[in-house]
Amino acid sequence: MAFRFQRRITLAPGIRLNLSKRDLGLSVGPRGASLSVGPSGVHGHAGIPGTGLAYR
Repeated sequence: MAFRFQRRITLAPGIRLNLSKRDLGLSVGPRGASLSVGPSGVHGHAGIPGTGLAYR
């Protein structure tokens, strides 16, 4: 099992900067739905807050 570093910084409501050891990304959207842009491309994420259910 390896250690993982990940940090999420909120720039404004609904806009987050995601930092990890290898990547830098930006997420935009309300809680439960977001659009993320990073080195791996663009992807959408939708989920039901508090349940752990999500779809990417």
